[in-house]
Amino acid sequence: MSNGKAAHAMAAAQQTDFQKNFRVIVEKIFNHWQNLRLAVEHGMGGRNGQQVAIEIMDYTYQYCVSNENITQGELQEVLEELMDQEFNTLCDDDSIPEICRNLLRYKLLAQQNQYPQIEAELSKLPAGKEWLRPDVKITYTPVDGDSSSDEDMDDDESDDDEMGQNDEDTPSGSGRMTRSQTRKQQADEFVEPEEGWTTVRRK
Repeated sequence: MSNGKAAHAMAAAQQTDFQKNFRVIVEKIFNHWQNLRLAVEHGMGGRNGQQVAIEIMDYTYQYCVSNENITQGELQEVLEELMDQEFNTLCDDDSIPEICRNLLRYKLLAQQNQYPQIEAELSKLPAGKEWLRPDVKITYTPVDGDSSSDEDMDDDESDDDEMGQNDEDTPSGSGRMTRSQTRKQQADEFVEPEEGWTTVRRK
């Protein structure tokens, strides 16, 4: 009986170790997922996009540890749906299939206690700061709020104003307008047979 209890306790401890270690693996993979970071930085998930990304990572972890025999296709569908719903983003660069393949592979290796192999592979990932943590500040640069486009709009408006001024023959128009006004004034002084007609004098 005591042997059974000991075995049960050992299995529970192994399961706890697996969950702890697999959590680290999931965090490592998600922190290196470039598309997710870009979606957050570009404001696709709103101002709390970083928190949404953390929740997606948490959900993926829970989904992996709570379900046995998950296929890559199933996990892929879950992640694609989350990215679409939360970030309005479709990843067409094969990053999601690659992430799902790695997660399921490392899950299997972790269950077999093959941690040295997992560590060796994950250490080859490019060094980068963990950003999927509430204490790390993310700089948002929304794509829609581009300042240069605002300036372009201002330029367009000023062009319209000048055009409007030209139509009204106001002196504050462009230099070209001022010259034509001068010609018109000279014509008014010398020859103006009828209103609306301007005679151009030639030498």
